[in-house]
Amino acid sequence: MVYGSLEVLEAIPDQVEQQFGLGLAVWSRAMPAALNKFGAKRVSVLTPFNERGNKSALQFFAELGFEVVNIVGLACASTLDVAHVPEALMEKIIREQLAMEGVDAVLQCGTGLSMANIAERLEPEVGVPIIGINAALLWYALRENGYTGPLEGAGRLLREC
Repeated sequence: MVYGSLEVLEAIPDQVEQQFGLGLAVWSRAMPAALNKFGAKRVSVLTPFNERGNKSALQFFAELGFEVVNIVGLACASTLDVAHVPEALMEKIIREQLAMEGVDAVLQCGTGLSMANIAERLEPEVGVPIIGINAALLWYALRENGYTGPLEGAGRLLREC
């Protein structure tokens, strides 16, 4: 999790792009682009973070212009713990706490959580896009480099947009 402000976070890819002439796919650009594809403004968020990390995520999404309706943090103690969060737990949280009336999309932060399979299974059931950070980054990088074909098995974003 990056703490601070969106301005600080955005300085990193800007510096890389200026210094090396290469584009850099970062979540602070990928996630808003993905949400805008779906016209999403009100979102729910799943994170592996504790209260401090969730507060930072809330700040970033607010600075990006999105309203976070609900956020659930798993308070994982380590990156190893993040990688071992059961899919069944994430599905339960999405169904019971995040995919609520008035939410345009469910987001997942924390690159160690895997959301692609869950998005593919649950999106038809919950009726809103489920956008994991890794899928958003891959989608953004591909689209920024001219690839517009569909990718199957990781949710609507990669399949439809």
